[in-house]
Amino acid sequence: MAPILALYPGQGSQKQGMAIDLYHASHTVRELFELAGDIAGRNLYTLLSQGSEEELTQCAQTAITLASRSANIRLKELGIEIEAHSGFSLGELTAYCSAGIFDDATLFTIVQRRTALMDEMSRKARQMLGELGMAAVIGLDYEAVTVLLEELNLKGLYAANDNAPNQVVISGLSESITQAKSVFLEKGAKRFIPLKVSGPFHTPFMEEATQPFRTFLDGLAMADPVDLVISSVDGKPITTALDAREHLSLQLARPVRWTAVMQRIKATRNADIAEVGFGTVLTGLCKNNAVQSSCLSLGEETTIQAYAKERAL
Repeated sequence: MAPILALYPGQGSQKQGMAIDLYHASHTVRELFELAGDIAGRNLYTLLSQGSEEELTQCAQTAITLASRSANIRLKELGIEIEAHSGFSLGELTAYCSAGIFDDATLFTIVQRRTALMDEMSRKARQMLGELGMAAVIGLDYEAVTVLLEELNLKGLYAANDNAPNQVVISGLSESITQAKSVFLEKGAKRFIPLKVSGPFHTPFMEEATQPFRTFLDGLAMADPVDLVISSVDGKPITTALDAREHLSLQLARPVRWTAVMQRIKATRNADIAEVGFGTVLTGLCKNNAVQSSCLSLGEETTIQAYAKERAL
């Protein structure tokens, strides 16, 4: 039977009602909700079942992590073992936890600290420089985008996400993004799409947070992974707890190199690739990276149950 390679989504995949079906299906998931809620200082079942969109956005990193870990737990409860893990940005934390590098209590403790540091850096950047934004550049690869950014030399504008060979997200000052649009379109970009999110994540704006975050991580218990883990910082395997600490701190200010992750996964034959968590963003990126003709979406009870029954036949 083919092994499972799990991909865990990042920030932006949150949606009202996610993981509630998993909560009702599993006692272990309910315990996870309680643990995460105690660490976050709020009732996460109430947030996900009744909270407003604004409330969910404020607690997005915790909610997304909870949904992904809940899906992972349900897969294991139904006898489905995951042998390799990778996560997009925030999802990398879930990948590390699922591979045995740290436990769930440590996972949600890290998420709380990471959220606080990223929010602090975003506020500082806005206070110092003004309105921030992000935009997706469609039709150019990461190398072409970085070359153009160097040529433009616009203030506070960086490549943040290398999603696929034809999709790169840039982040920084809204004014610089506006100025860059016409040039990117002239140089071959098919589309230039402003995004709703505006945090300067995975750019030098976050650099000041990397050392405090590393110091925080050094105080937490971690172990070497028991499964293969591929980092979204550089597409390379995480082999030790030291690797994990270094990559988790670096990723705050480094671009997400998802194309590199996908290239490494292409070399993994006879594996079922699945987005383990809510949504289908990574499923779409699998197709954009020509990894497989289809990537499974295993973030809801119905799809997880159907997949488990199919494998049992």
